[in-house]
Amino acid sequence: MSLFTTLIYSNRPAVRIARHVLFWVTDIANYLLIVSVNTEINAVEVNKILFRIPLIALAAYFFIYYLIPKYSRERDKGQLFLWIIGMMIYLGVGVRFYRYYILGPLLDPNQVLDFDVWDFRRVLSEILQSMVVISMAIAIKLIKNKTELQQKNEALVEEKKTAELGFLKAQMHPHFLFNTLNTLYSETIQDSGKAQQVVLHLSNLLRFMLDECQKPLIPIQHEIKVVRDFIALEELRHGARLHVKLVVEDINPHMMLSPLIFLPFVENSFKHTLSHKRGQIAIDIVIRGEGDTLRLRIANDKEEPTFHRNGHKRGHGISNIRRQLELLYGKTYSLEVDDSQDQYVVSLSIPSLQSVAYA
Repeated sequence: MSLFTTLIYSNRPAVRIARHVLFWVTDIANYLLIVSVNTEINAVEVNKILFRIPLIALAAYFFIYYLIPKYSRERDKGQLFLWIIGMMIYLGVGVRFYRYYILGPLLDPNQVLDFDVWDFRRVLSEILQSMVVISMAIAIKLIKNKTELQQKNEALVEEKKTAELGFLKAQMHPHFLFNTLNTLYSETIQDSGKAQQVVLHLSNLLRFMLDECQKPLIPIQHEIKVVRDFIALEELRHGARLHVKLVVEDINPHMMLSPLIFLPFVENSFKHTLSHKRGQIAIDIVIRGEGDTLRLRIANDKEEPTFHRNGHKRGHGISNIRRQLELLYGKTYSLEVDDSQDQYVVSLSIPSLQSVAYA
């Protein structure tokens, strides 16, 4: 936090006092500068200004901390209007009486008033001069309040986004674990000797969920690693029937992304194709880095019946991941589906989070 930001927004008592003192010192200096154009500044004039400031500050703080908070929430503004009239009288008559009939004799016993103190124009001028600084104080306070409210709302939005992302990921974990445990169960029953490898890959997946999914961002290699473990599990389960080609190209090791961005697309391409298509199945997966952009392309044989469409309309995982993409990237991501005659192709493009702000 910069020094200026600290001075403006900090609520520490010492900083708040310094902020208010600075405001009134600036007002005094400005007033002296204006008065010095037509009047010689001496100790008496300076003291008159200094002893006048507490009354002006009292009016300013009355507006800021009582009138505005109280009547901004009430529809009836009649009382507020009366209060404003009363404050005008206080500034034009009360402060003027204090200056010339109380403060003046104390500071300068020999003062001679060679003008009409209660001339309407002079009283109006007194009111306007006082209202200028009071209006500045009110404007600063309102702008500060608006900025703090905006910052609070933004923080609440980010907290809600983080909570919603966590909820969406938590929804995916049981579904994903269920499929993986089914694979292990199948290999255990068949006693094919592959159960040990399944346990190894499952252990990697569980470690990923426990360790990496708690982080807002992870290196791209970690997501690729979990994709490889998932593919290995499916290959162990389906054997020669499944032909998977995974290509990873031009990946910058510094690229970051939110966990479980790629995996749900991969999972659904396996689950829905294997569940609804017989015979040989080919799945091509390409993960590529292009500058500050990460691209995922998955092409798999079309399933039967076609309305399942790789789970992108029926699977909870894909509906969740769409929502995550919206929360994380807004309009900066691209998700395209090519539903050709023989293949179903999903193309995802996201900016690398090394160049995107994530709270």
